[in-house]
Amino acid sequence: MTLLSVHGLVAGYAGARIVNDLDLVIMPGEVVALLGRNGAGKSTAVSAITGTLTSMAGTVVIGDINVTKTQPSQRFQLGMRTVRQDQPILRDLTVAENLRLVESSKEVAAESFPFLAERSSQRAGTLSGGEQKMLAVGRTAANPGKLWILDEPSEGLQPMNVNRCAQLIKEAASRGVGVLLVEQHIGMALEVADRWIVMETGVVIDQGEVTANTFETVSRRLAV
Repeated sequence: MTLLSVHGLVAGYAGARIVNDLDLVIMPGEVVALLGRNGAGKSTAVSAITGTLTSMAGTVVIGDINVTKTQPSQRFQLGMRTVRQDQPILRDLTVAENLRLVESSKEVAAESFPFLAERSSQRAGTLSGGEQKMLAVGRTAANPGKLWILDEPSEGLQPMNVNRCAQLIKEAASRGVGVLLVEQHIGMALEVADRWIVMETGVVIDQGEVTANTFETVSRRLAV
């Protein structure tokens, strides 16, 4: 069964279209990398898919349930887990409170990033940008659901933590979790992805399966 089906998605702000007629499908255990330069519409697409932005047209379906007009909390109940680029965690809550929101503990999350066990009482907003991303990814890995929507999860991370993030994505996919991965770090994205999609000015301009030549193809597309 398809985990996520997006068809004809149109989204934007104040009546202006930023994403136009986006189609994508994610199957169980599949990682799809959504790539593009800044301003291509990737984060707007993520916001519409996860429900933090009301779409102008199109459908979003999780499994066989149309969630186009539902709230993010309902999509969470259906197994969608989100790491947002702009607000990956709840800044006014402690690390432990962020974890409890997804019924996880510091010990479980620390299996992903050990520092989380030592910072449980620290307010999440006082973490560095990279640490906030690690908290968000660790929280997701601790209660993985069945579908991950990750918007720039490696942003601000040191190389060894970028590698750890990639490993967590691979481990989740091996257990049947489907992943939509938005990334500027092309090497990491293509290392874990099965398929890739490139957006430009709100539309898909190219896509395909990841092969030995994909990095060159995508780099050329993004340089245009």
